[in-house]
Amino acid sequence: MRKIVVLAVVLMGLTACKTTTDVPRLDIEMPQSLKKNKELKEFVLQAQKDVNKLAAACVKMHEQAEPFLEVDFEELDAKQQEALVKLDLEYVEMWYAFNVKATTRSMKTLQYIQDRDILREEKVDLSKIMALINQFTQEVKDTYGEDMRLDPYPVLLEEGDTDEGTLPQALEHELMGT
Repeated sequence: MRKIVVLAVVLMGLTACKTTTDVPRLDIEMPQSLKKNKELKEFVLQAQKDVNKLAAACVKMHEQAEPFLEVDFEELDAKQQEALVKLDLEYVEMWYAFNVKATTRSMKTLQYIQDRDILREEKVDLSKIMALINQFTQEVKDTYGEDMRLDPYPVLLEEGDTDEGTLPQALEHELMGT
């Protein structure tokens, strides 16, 4: 029942954001089992903080871009065009960095679930909360997107032009804390 209530609160929070000044926020009620485990509690609180920070940044960057959404890119002066492309790039990079963290967090969640020293109740509660965090993240992604598409001339990479080592290196740095 509590899961349904939390889900309803999350959905109401996202649908209530009719203006860009409203920031969707995920507030998790920490289960007692996780309150007792300092490591898991900190892990969940950091995940919640990260996703709320992402949502706030999405709203802020969309507010910055809003005046330019109905304007013809070619009619903007060079400085405005450059600023708009820079904002779009920063937005995409923000989502990329978040996705690297989310992947790392998913891997860490799996490690916790496989840990025989963690109680079953803690694993179940951790799984439920991480599912809520992932659902909230998906709702933010569905609402704001991972790319504002402000740049009318994006550089498209040809197949084989990608740097195969970039994502694994980023994940490795995130896992190692470097």
